[in-house]
Amino acid sequence: MLKNPSKVVGSKQVLKGLSEGAVRCVIVAADADAELKKRLEAAASAEKVPVRYVPTRRRLGELVGVEVPTAAVGILDEAEAQ
Repeated sequence: MLKNPSKVVGSKQVLKGLSEGAVRCVIVAADADAELKKRLEAAASAEKVPVRYVPTRRRLGELVGVEVPTAAVGILDEAEAQ
């Protein structure tokens, strides 16, 4: 799922995608800031989008192919990605 090209990287982009109804799954780094995790979880819950976790921001960045640690990734709905 993380290798899917239809994704947004970073908490701001994930929150924006959730508000637009474009995200179908959110992946959050377990070591992200607690307040940020609460905001992401609340936004995902409001949109009925599942949240998955990876252990660290560094690992999440590696999994999605970016060179910097990242707190969140949103997998886009295929219809929204086109």
